[in-house]
Amino acid sequence: MNDIDIQSDLSTELLPQDLPEASKALKNIREAADTARRILEERKAEDIEIVDVTGKTSLVDLFVIASATSGLHIKSLMEAVEDELEKEHSLVPNRIEGTDSKNWILLDYNDFVVHLMLPEQREFYDLEHLWRGFQAQRQRLSDTGF
Repeated sequence: MNDIDIQSDLSTELLPQDLPEASKALKNIREAADTARRILEERKAEDIEIVDVTGKTSLVDLFVIASATSGLHIKSLMEAVEDELEKEHSLVPNRIEGTDSKNWILLDYNDFVVHLMLPEQREFYDLEHLWRGFQAQRQRLSDTGF
Protein backbone atom coordinates (compact mmCIF):
# COMPACT_ATOMS: atom_id res chain seq x y z
CA MET A 1 0.00 0.00 0.00
CA ASN A 2 1.42 3.39 -0.88
CA ASP A 3 0.95 6.63 1.06
CA ILE A 4 -2.08 7.77 -0.94
CA ASP A 5 -4.00 4.49 -0.90
CA ILE A 6 -6.92 4.40 1.50
CA GLN A 7 -7.80 1.07 2.98
CA SER A 8 -11.56 0.49 3.28
CA ASP A 9 -11.41 -2.31 5.86
CA LEU A 10 -10.17 -0.63 9.03
CA SER A 11 -9.91 -3.93 10.87
CA THR A 12 -6.93 -4.95 8.71
CA GLU A 13 -5.20 -1.55 8.80
CA LEU A 14 -1.94 -1.46 10.71
CA LEU A 15 -1.94 0.93 13.62
CA PRO A 16 1.26 2.80 14.56
CA GLN A 17 1.78 0.57 17.60
CA ASP A 18 1.64 -2.49 15.30
CA LEU A 19 4.43 -1.29 13.02
CA PRO A 20 7.98 -2.55 13.44
CA GLU A 21 10.30 0.08 14.98
CA ALA A 22 12.06 0.67 11.64
CA SER A 23 8.72 1.36 9.93
CA LYS A 24 7.70 3.77 12.70
CA ALA A 25 11.00 5.62 12.33
CA LEU A 26 10.60 5.86 8.55
CA LYS A 27 7.02 7.09 9.00
CA ASN A 28 8.29 9.81 11.37
CA ILE A 29 11.00 10.79 8.89
CA ARG A 30 8.43 11.07 6.09
CA GLU A 31 6.11 13.13 8.30
CA ALA A 32 8.94 15.53 9.19
CA ALA A 33 9.99 15.83 5.53
CA ASP A 34 6.36 16.48 4.59
CA THR A 35 6.23 19.21 7.24
CA ALA A 36 9.35 20.77 5.70
CA ARG A 37 7.65 20.65 2.29
CA ARG A 38 4.55 22.34 3.67
CA ILE A 39 6.62 25.08 5.32
CA LEU A 40 8.49 25.68 2.07
CA GLU A 41 5.21 25.89 0.13
CA GLU A 42 3.83 28.42 2.62
CA ARG A 43 6.99 30.54 2.26
CA LYS A 44 6.78 30.53 -1.56
CA ALA A 45 9.69 28.21 -2.33
CA GLU A 46 9.59 26.89 -5.90
CA ASP A 47 9.82 23.40 -7.43
CA ILE A 48 9.67 21.60 -4.09
CA GLU A 49 10.44 17.92 -4.38
CA ILE A 50 10.95 15.06 -1.93
CA VAL A 51 13.37 12.48 -3.28
CA ASP A 52 13.41 9.05 -1.65
CA VAL A 53 16.99 7.76 -1.54
CA THR A 54 16.27 4.88 0.83
CA GLY A 55 18.59 2.02 -0.06
CA LYS A 56 20.68 4.19 -2.39
CA THR A 57 22.83 5.56 0.40
CA SER A 58 23.27 4.65 4.05
CA LEU A 59 23.53 8.33 5.00
CA VAL A 60 19.91 9.52 4.63
CA ASP A 61 16.49 8.33 3.52
CA LEU A 62 15.02 11.46 1.97
CA PHE A 63 16.05 14.72 0.35
CA VAL A 64 13.74 17.71 0.40
CA ILE A 65 14.85 19.99 -2.42
CA ALA A 66 13.50 23.46 -3.13
CA SER A 67 14.45 26.52 -5.14
CA ALA A 68 14.44 30.08 -3.83
CA THR A 69 14.36 33.38 -5.64
CA SER A 70 17.34 34.99 -3.90
CA GLY A 71 19.94 34.57 -1.19
CA LEU A 72 17.68 36.39 1.25
CA HIS A 73 14.80 34.05 0.35
CA ILE A 74 17.05 31.02 0.98
CA LYS A 75 17.97 32.38 4.41
CA SER A 76 14.33 33.03 5.35
CA LEU A 77 13.33 29.54 4.14
CA MET A 78 16.13 28.01 6.22
CA GLU A 79 15.01 29.87 9.35
CA ALA A 80 11.35 28.91 8.83
CA VAL A 81 12.14 25.21 8.31
CA GLU A 82 14.50 25.14 11.27
CA ASP A 83 12.00 26.86 13.61
CA GLU A 84 8.92 24.89 12.56
CA LEU A 85 10.57 21.46 12.59
CA GLU A 86 11.78 22.16 16.10
CA LYS A 87 8.28 23.27 17.19
CA GLU A 88 6.31 20.53 15.45
CA HIS A 89 8.68 17.55 15.64
CA SER A 90 11.29 18.54 18.25
CA LEU A 91 13.95 18.26 15.55
CA VAL A 92 17.05 20.39 15.26
CA PRO A 93 19.50 20.02 12.40
CA ASN A 94 22.65 18.05 13.10
CA ARG A 95 24.44 20.66 11.01
CA ILE A 96 23.73 23.48 8.61
CA GLU A 97 26.04 24.14 5.68
CA GLY A 98 26.28 26.98 3.19
CA THR A 99 25.00 29.88 5.27
CA ASP A 100 27.86 32.06 4.01
CA SER A 101 27.30 31.37 0.32
CA LYS A 102 23.56 32.20 0.14
CA ASN A 103 23.16 30.12 -3.04
CA TRP A 104 22.78 26.66 -1.47
CA ILE A 105 21.97 25.92 2.14
CA LEU A 106 21.77 22.38 3.45
CA LEU A 107 20.00 21.43 6.68
CA ASP A 108 21.06 17.96 7.81
CA TYR A 109 18.51 16.22 10.05
CA ASN A 110 20.45 12.92 9.99
CA ASP A 111 17.68 10.86 8.32
CA PHE A 112 16.68 13.51 5.82
CA VAL A 113 18.36 16.57 4.32
CA VAL A 114 16.75 19.82 3.21
CA HIS A 115 18.48 21.46 0.22
CA LEU A 116 17.58 25.10 -0.45
CA MET A 117 19.11 26.33 -3.68
CA LEU A 118 19.07 29.09 -6.22
CA PRO A 119 17.76 27.80 -9.57
CA GLU A 120 21.23 28.04 -11.18
CA GLN A 121 22.82 25.73 -8.59
CA ARG A 122 19.88 23.38 -8.69
CA GLU A 123 20.05 23.07 -12.45
CA PHE A 124 23.83 22.58 -12.41
CA TYR A 125 23.92 19.90 -9.68
CA ASP A 126 20.60 18.29 -10.68
CA LEU A 127 20.33 16.25 -7.47
CA GLU A 128 16.93 14.79 -8.31
CA HIS A 129 18.17 13.16 -11.52
CA LEU A 130 21.52 12.25 -10.00
CA TRP A 131 19.91 10.17 -7.26
CA ARG A 132 17.15 8.72 -9.42
CA GLY A 133 19.70 7.92 -12.12
CA PHE A 134 21.91 6.21 -9.54
CA GLN A 135 19.28 3.50 -9.09
CA ALA A 136 18.93 3.01 -12.85
CA GLN A 137 22.72 2.86 -13.27
CA ARG A 138 23.06 0.35 -10.43
CA GLN A 139 20.32 -1.78 -12.02
CA ARG A 140 22.07 -1.76 -15.42
CA LEU A 141 25.35 -2.81 -13.78
CA SER A 142 23.67 -5.69 -11.94
CA ASP A 143 22.08 -6.82 -15.23
CA THR A 144 25.54 -7.16 -16.75
CA GLY A 145 26.91 -9.26 -13.88
CA PHE A 146 28.76 -6.58 -11.91
